[in-house]
Amino acid sequence: MNHFDFSVIAQAYPFLLKGLVFSLELTAVGFVGGLVLGIGLALVRHLEVPVASQLASAYITLIRSVPLIMVLFWFFFLMPLVLMWMTGASRPVQIGPVWTAFVTFTLFEAAYYAEIIRAGFKSIAKGQYGACRALGMSTWQTYRLIILPQSCGWSVRSCSRRRSSCFRTRRWCTCFP
Repeated sequence: MNHFDFSVIAQAYPFLLKGLVFSLELTAVGFVGGLVLGIGLALVRHLEVPVASQLASAYITLIRSVPLIMVLFWFFFLMPLVLMWMTGASRPVQIGPVWTAFVTFTLFEAAYYAEIIRAGFKSIAKGQYGACRALGMSTWQTYRLIILPQSCGWSVRSCSRRRSSCFRTRRWCTCFP
């Protein structure tokens, strides 16, 4: 045990620090972007907007039923081909592993946060909605001032659990060159 060379750790410190910073950035972007997009998806589903609700439901079901590693691979390998087809380019449009990680984690986390926030919406008593209507509040005011703050209060524990899960799953990004 006395022959362990700790200088290797000191030499690798800049790389370890760079990896830690990337992990924290990925977690923060995945959390904030996923939460914002998730709230939008949850609102669309809860308000039962005719076509958008079915699209949001299909998106959430698809993303939650596919492992993150598959979504990462699909985005990294297929999105350049889709962008090539959409733009009419002669070669695939390169996205890169960093952008793939940020976009994929945001889209993946949004599906989970949407269900967490929607469950928070469902936990609010029907009387709250009726009281808002009785006060003459618009739908926007009802959700912004009354429903969303209460449902976020109910959803904090689940969201923080999901955030730590996002930090743990960032290791899948090492698959890319």
